[in-house]
Amino acid sequence: MNPRRLRLRELTIRLIVLATAILGLNYIIWRWMVSINWEAWWIAVPLVLAETYSLVDSLLFGVTMWRYRQRDTPPPPPPGLTVDVFITTYNEPFNLVMGTARAAKNIEYPHRTWILDDGNRAELRAIAEAEGIGWITRSEDWTNRPRHAKAGNLNNALLATDGEFMLILDADQVPDPKILDHTLGYFNDRKMALVQTPQVFVNVPPNDPLGSQAPLFYGPIQQGKDGWNAAFFCGSNAIIRREALMQLGVMRYVSETELALNKALRTADKVVAKARRQLGHGQERLAAALTTVATDLRQVRRELSDGQSIADVT
Repeated sequence: MNPRRLRLRELTIRLIVLATAILGLNYIIWRWMVSINWEAWWIAVPLVLAETYSLVDSLLFGVTMWRYRQRDTPPPPPPGLTVDVFITTYNEPFNLVMGTARAAKNIEYPHRTWILDDGNRAELRAIAEAEGIGWITRSEDWTNRPRHAKAGNLNNALLATDGEFMLILDADQVPDPKILDHTLGYFNDRKMALVQTPQVFVNVPPNDPLGSQAPLFYGPIQQGKDGWNAAFFCGSNAIIRREALMQLGVMRYVSETELALNKALRTADKVVAKARRQLGHGQERLAAALTTVATDLRQVRRELSDGQSIADVT
């Protein structure tokens, strides 16, 4: 879109947000301070609460739209990128899953298509492999462990594949053949981790009278959140950079390790303090040892506060 038109749209949105905030707050203050009929409080108060909620919701939407961002069409994707297309399934009918898998296989940009079968169905595996489509299920390592449903299914596939990017589809989401051509170009920006595409339902009338295609969500709401660098990942029909996803896993591991270490240090402090209280006469050597341990614990905390790595400290 023309930059001048984008700027004009941005100014128009912000003026509407400001007008809504000023007029809405003026109205709701008047409603609370002047207009409530306390003789009929049982209907008057719920009504003004509903109006207050509506204004708060509108203001939050205005904050989202304050940084409304409409992206340009991306450049064509460079050749040679490796992409895994994941189709998650558990017990959906074979014809439904294979309809999606065949459409995924026909995506024009070079890629590998995988059916992630959490139902471990041998018949589905045979059908998929006969058509040149990969099939992945969980190994015995998952036995007696939390499975985490679809998330666990995807985590399992991450360890069995190595594509730079992944397109995640549900069993009934038939992709456009050009979906990767229309999205991978955004990843020329090395900071781009996620591209969320909209869902389009084929059984909705063309005029979409009930808004089933969610144009508000996949349009202004997502564009507003994109401006805040906070766009939603909807769980499917999205392309993700593997490196960014793996970094999240590493960060979570580090965070959990830090929490565990801090808990261990607190426990150690309590144990040392309790041992000191129980010392008797003639236990000077044991007292000195406890002092050394307490000193070491304080040293560990100082080193962690100074930014030294957990591996070096422990």
